[in-house]
Amino acid sequence: MALPNRLLIFLPLLATIFSKTLSYYISEKDNLMFPFTCSAPEHKTCNSTLYHISKGHTKEQISSFYSVNTSQIKPIIHAKTLDYLISVPCGCKNVSGTQGYFYDTSYQVQSGDILVNVTNDIYSGQAWEVEGEEDYFVPGELFPVHLLCGCPDVNSQVVVTYTVQDHDTLSGIASLLSARLKGFENMNARLIENPTYIDIGWVLFVPMEKSGITSSTKGNRHKLMIVIIGILSFVTLVLLVALIVFLLRQKRGHDFTEEDPKAVSKTLSSTRTASLQKQYNIEDMTGFESERPVIFSLEEVEEATAGFNESRKIGEGGYGKVYFGVLGDQEVAIKKMKSNKSKEFFAELKVLCRIHHINVVELLGYASGDDHLYLVYEFIQKGSLNEHLHDPLLKGHQPLSWAARAQIALNTARGIEYIHDHTKARYVHRDIKTSNILLDEGLRAKVADFGLVKLVERTGDEDFIATRLVGTPGYLPPESVRELQMTSKSDVFAFGVVLAELITGQRALIRDNQEPSRMKSLISLVYEIFRDDDPENALEPLVDGNLKGNYPMEEVYKMAEISEWCLNEDPVNRPEMRETIGTLSQILVSSIEWEASLGGNSQVFSGLFNGR
Repeated sequence: MALPNRLLIFLPLLATIFSKTLSYYISEKDNLMFPFTCSAPEHKTCNSTLYHISKGHTKEQISSFYSVNTSQIKPIIHAKTLDYLISVPCGCKNVSGTQGYFYDTSYQVQSGDILVNVTNDIYSGQAWEVEGEEDYFVPGELFPVHLLCGCPDVNSQVVVTYTVQDHDTLSGIASLLSARLKGFENMNARLIENPTYIDIGWVLFVPMEKSGITSSTKGNRHKLMIVIIGILSFVTLVLLVALIVFLLRQKRGHDFTEEDPKAVSKTLSSTRTASLQKQYNIEDMTGFESERPVIFSLEEVEEATAGFNESRKIGEGGYGKVYFGVLGDQEVAIKKMKSNKSKEFFAELKVLCRIHHINVVELLGYASGDDHLYLVYEFIQKGSLNEHLHDPLLKGHQPLSWAARAQIALNTARGIEYIHDHTKARYVHRDIKTSNILLDEGLRAKVADFGLVKLVERTGDEDFIATRLVGTPGYLPPESVRELQMTSKSDVFAFGVVLAELITGQRALIRDNQEPSRMKSLISLVYEIFRDDDPENALEPLVDGNLKGNYPMEEVYKMAEISEWCLNEDPVNRPEMRETIGTLSQILVSSIEWEASLGGNSQVFSGLFNGR
């Protein structure tokens, strides 16, 4: 009996400790969120936005949870995850004695549901807790949910209710949602005492700028700078005119056969280029000058590659070898070409000096010496698409997901479209293939290897006849093989082959199963699919086995249709690259949403909204 009596003595003490611990926990939980204050129920209403952290629900499910139309749900990429922004009406209300801005919805309670899981997983921890609400959380019943929202003081902003996630920072959230950092901090002053510290689960209000970030201070400074530059320019012009007049007077009576001053004022870049042009007998270098590429010395490129050590070699082709190197603190790829390949060297140099696009490999500089020519590019970490599609596991790569393939198709199309339609001169690449498409860390594709590029005029008749057959077997259109004719539609045809490779995982030329000594083109396989009475059914068994059935067949078929369009035997009936962009964009978005609905977390999210 002594032991039970002692326990009875300690029970009040234990109860006190438990009560204090529980009240501390509740206090801490309450401090994770504060309602956006409003003065009275008749205070204005507005459109507000709720940030939904994706847990694998479809758009239709989310629209049901939030009682909105799917048109009010917009995707947003955060840390490679597809989340959603949900537009809702927000109003000033009194919820169980708490005055603030709220958006009300309801949730159909399912058997086995737990309240805390519903508020965290479905409503991203943004539901306001009401005393005794557990009593209403009954399976089969509608449970009222009060979500925090807010109305800004200025019409140029919309308030986003955001729940802090792992690795978030204030500046990162502000950047993600186009908000000014200072205004963001001020709007959450009750919660953010130290701007360097925020915690997972905090609910913050973000004043998102509807038109993106603009800075009046920067604008004023910009105007001031324009005025100052204008004054300085005028003064400089006056002094320059005076100097010219003085020099002209000094030169009167002198022999005017002196060296052209323009030649003296040429930059080091132009002089070195002219020297290379003369040395290697290259005639057409009109308009070559560019400020972007840097001229490196032979010593610099040799040091960067450890003397072109074979262990640094990362590629080899008909025009030379490619080495990995480090120049300063930047990783680079250096193509080493024999001097007898000067035509290809200058073709690539001329084009990449003028082309700067996120889906085209960036030329950083060039060098010459020791009977060789060198092109220095940005280093693209993941290597070529060819390595990731054909026997990827043997080459140390994981097979590409379908969403990754959709992104690569779109990126490649944008890169080719850019050189066709958005440069001063129109270029034909002439060697589009999977080994000339490089992938960066985010699996963003970049078109590379412009050694065969050709300039064509922007006229109605832009065909030109090559002096020899160039390109790669398996990617060449009929008109190139028959007539050596090359146009932008030749690149479109080759792109159609690349799409077929992305879908099937097969090479452009494959061994015929019935006649092993013969090679069969992937092009003929695409033709066979679309000659079938049910092409979608004919396509399905040919989809890359590395995907293991994880793909949306509808989107795969749409890409196959684009491939067939590009592979039309008559170039007139092929699309322009720009005509493929819209459908490929839709395929990518639909593929990512399909993957997200399965709880996927694809590497492609980081590249979804990049590029043109």
